[in-house]
Amino acid sequence: MLWIGIAIAAAFVLLLVVRAMGDAGKAATEPALPGGGKVPEAPVAQRRVSVPPKDKEEDEPEGTKVASVPPPGSNVHKEMSVVEPLPDVPLEMSVEDDPTGPQALILVTAVGRTDPGRRRKHNEDSYLVMEDQAVFAIADGMGGYAAGEVASQLAVDVISEAFSTATFTGDPDPNVPRRGDELIRAISMANTAILTQARANEAQSGMGTTIVSCRFSPNKQRVYIAHVGDSRCYRVRGDEIKQLTIDHTLGAVGITGPAASKLSRAVGIQDTVEVDLSVDAPRVHDYFLLCSDGLSKMVPEEMIRDIVRESPDLATAVERLVSTANDRGGRDNVTVILIRVQEPPKP
Repeated sequence: MLWIGIAIAAAFVLLLVVRAMGDAGKAATEPALPGGGKVPEAPVAQRRVSVPPKDKEEDEPEGTKVASVPPPGSNVHKEMSVVEPLPDVPLEMSVEDDPTGPQALILVTAVGRTDPGRRRKHNEDSYLVMEDQAVFAIADGMGGYAAGEVASQLAVDVISEAFSTATFTGDPDPNVPRRGDELIRAISMANTAILTQARANEAQSGMGTTIVSCRFSPNKQRVYIAHVGDSRCYRVRGDEIKQLTIDHTLGAVGITGPAASKLSRAVGIQDTVEVDLSVDAPRVHDYFLLCSDGLSKMVPEEMIRDIVRESPDLATAVERLVSTANDRGGRDNVTVILIRVQEPPKP
């Protein structure tokens, strides 16, 4: 047993010698501060996460978004809606389009303007004024860095080309008046063009746009209004302003909370798009106003009506509508087209 005790004692002494040598070496390599103090040990390095710069300012409001799941009862694969006459329009007016009269019964003139607003770095709105075709449209784009601008501009370009060349893809719907049907098919062409480009360019994946558009038939004294999303069409007639479109938002189908403002449909999101079409009978001295939600969310309807009625001309009215939206916060891009219905010149 004696030899076991000797071995344990020797091992203990050896351990003390090794520890002493280690402390001596560490002291030799550590720098000393004046007065004999030691430099404190460096803290453990913190993990650094690289965050890419945002496309908007920190206080820039969120843009319009499309709901990832369609609301109950919706049919995102339905390509077009049955034409709906407005309450003060006879039903037969919505289903008979031709023939038109030999002379124009009304004349329409228009002024449009778009503005980025006070809070956004990019203007994702685009608009179209084709007085020679009596076709007008506003597109409010969405979808990541610059993609909203691409989607909205592509939409109005496709619609413009369709009417300039009288080329409309797809089969005509015999249950829809020809002029309204062509407006719907032009929007469907825009839907295909946006979706095709988005699928070919990863940076633009998911982009889309709203559309509100109208096409007048001066010889028939009608206007066809087609829209997808929450951009609106108003009619100002005398002392009355009336919204002629229904917003395609989750809130419009009864969903409340933060998701209520999300769109239930948009152009360029699905393979096909459901387009709402209605028909109205414009009268001389009527005004039709197309606008993105940058106007409708910032300026009350009564104020819109008063600006339209009290302005001396279309350009002044449009300028005042845009500036009023900005003066009241300008949280979004604002785009306006104001159309006046007049008597045609005497033959």
